[in-house]
Amino acid sequence: MNDDRAVVVGADGGERSTQAVRWAAAEAVRRDAPLRVVVAYYWRTPLAAVAPAGELAEAARRSADRLVADIAREVFAVRPEADVRTEAVQGHPAEVLLTAGEDAALLVLGTRGRHATVGAVLGSVSQQVAVHARCPVVVVRGRTDPTGDVLVGVDGSEPSDRALALAFDEARQRGCGLVAVRAVETPLVPVPVGAPPLVYDTAEVQRALTEQAVEQVARASERCPDVRWECHGVAGDAADVLVERSQRAQLTVVGSRGHGGFAGLLLGSVGLRLLHRAHCPVMIAHLPGGVQEPDEPM
Repeated sequence: MNDDRAVVVGADGGERSTQAVRWAAAEAVRRDAPLRVVVAYYWRTPLAAVAPAGELAEAARRSADRLVADIAREVFAVRPEADVRTEAVQGHPAEVLLTAGEDAALLVLGTRGRHATVGAVLGSVSQQVAVHARCPVVVVRGRTDPTGDVLVGVDGSEPSDRALALAFDEARQRGCGLVAVRAVETPLVPVPVGAPPLVYDTAEVQRALTEQAVEQVARASERCPDVRWECHGVAGDAADVLVERSQRAQLTVVGSRGHGGFAGLLLGSVGLRLLHRAHCPVMIAHLPGGVQEPDEPM
């Protein structure tokens, strides 16, 4: 058992949370890693900035402890071979999960859910955690059966290089192939009012960008020579193309800029739209340690 890097999953007892826990348990078994289930609990109070105390605090703790025990039993029922560690932590869910994921191999979240007694709304925090985490993050959504290839968007940037490296590692672990997509939007640049129209060969632009993408993927494939791969240049909006193709994938991988600032700038509009629309789990490939990345990722 690899005890150094756990798979961490945030849970709140809701249906989507349960789906995420089951996915994370299967992933932990695949990685031969411990599964760490984290329940964040807190109580809203009209007294701002005052922590729960007395009977309210004790009731919150007991409720969270019961939920943790229920989740542990659920995991054991579906994955008895998993090494499960559970904990209930008082605090805001996003802050608790970001702290728990600092040394994790992977941080897993559901898309939406609510457990009234612990007050954790994973739907409202999943985007915060996906954007600001310091380890790879998976938002579990859509179908979760392990069929299909790993899908990854590429655009020639360093973040997509990072996404490619992670995608190849995932494909190797899962024993499946990798499908890389280079979406080509036209027109490529806006035309100012009054300026003469741009004249270019759309097919030639798509061909050139696709060739660049194939070279990028070929370089990345050297780390996993046993993984079969293919690369496609597709005309259209990048998010729309990846969402459509995610219907046939078991995992979609995108890159991230780094940490700090606005979510849309960190993850990119394509990544954010995938979190809301993809038909399979979405993995965000983060830089370790909060390194800033200037390029716009897929």
